Amino acid sequence: MNIRIRGISYGFTIHQENKDLPSLVLLHGFMGSGQSYDHLISDLKEFCNPITIDLLGHGTTEGAELHYRFSTKEQVADLTKLISEQLHLPLFLYGYSMGGRLTLQLALHRPDLYKGLILESSTFGIEGETERQARQALDAKRSDDLLGNFEGFLHNWKKMPLFESSTASEQLLGQVDEIQQQQNPLWLANCLQGFGTGTMPCVRSRLAEIAVRVNLIVGEKDSKFVHINRQMEKELPDAELHTVKNAGHRVHLDQPEQLITHLKSFIQKLGQS
Repeated sequence: MNIRIRGISYGFTIHQENKDLPSLVLLHGFMGSGQSYDHLISDLKEFCNPITIDLLGHGTTEGAELHYRFSTKEQVADLTKLISEQLHLPLFLYGYSMGGRLTLQLALHRPDLYKGLILESSTFGIEGETERQARQALDAKRSDDLLGNFEGFLHNWKKMPLFESSTASEQLLGQVDEIQQQQNPLWLANCLQGFGTGTMPCVRSRLAEIAVRVNLIVGEKDSKFVHINRQMEKELPDAELHTVKNAGHRVHLDQPEQLITHLKSFIQKLGQS
C-alpha cells in the first residue's frame, strides 16, 4: 500500500497481522526496496509480523528533486510518522547497511517506539572531518556517474570490493539486479548526497543512549564491517554481535537461513520478556 507522509507517497507492505506475534519492520539498503526481503518473508511469518518499507526515492516510494529532502532529519521525520501512526507499537526494527544507519537514527529520535534493534552490516557513521569530506566527494562523483551513465554505474557497483565475497545464489543476485534496474537515477543520486555516510551525523558518541537490546549481524568475510561492529558492540549498553560464517556484506542474501535463526532467537527471547 502507499500512504502520503509529509508530502511524499511512501510504499510499505504489512505482510501479516497476527495479534499474538510482535511486528518487525525491515529497512533495506541503497538501491534496494522492500522486495529485497521477499525471500525471507515466509520464514519470518512464523515468529513475527514482517513489514517492509520502501525508503525515500527507492522502490514504490517517491523521491525528491533536491537532495536536502533526503537528509537524516527529513527521513527520520518521515519514518517516525509512518511507524508511529500506522503500525502496532512497540516493534522490532531491522536495517541493512543504509537502512541500518537509519535504524540507529530512528532509535535515537524516538526510542519508545522500539522493543529491539537488528543491524546488518551497518555503521554509526564517519567521525573524522577529513574522512567525512573525502566520502562526500566520493558520493558526489558517484552521483554524477549515476546521472551520466546509469547502466555503467550499476555494472561498476556490482564489482565493488564490498560485494566480492558474496556467496548468494544466482537467483537472489538476479532479483537484486532487477530491483536496481527499476530505480530512478536522479533520486538515487540525491540519496547519496543527502544521506551518504559522509553527510549523515556520526552517532558514535550517542550509542550509550540506546537502551534497547541491539543484535549486530555481520558477515565474517566483510572485514571492514566486522571491525566497525566490534566497536559498536563495546559502546552500546546492551548489544550482542553475531559474525555469520561464509557471508560477506549482504548476509540476508549470502546466508538467509542463518539470518532467520538469529532473528527468531532474538525476537522470541525479547518478545517474551
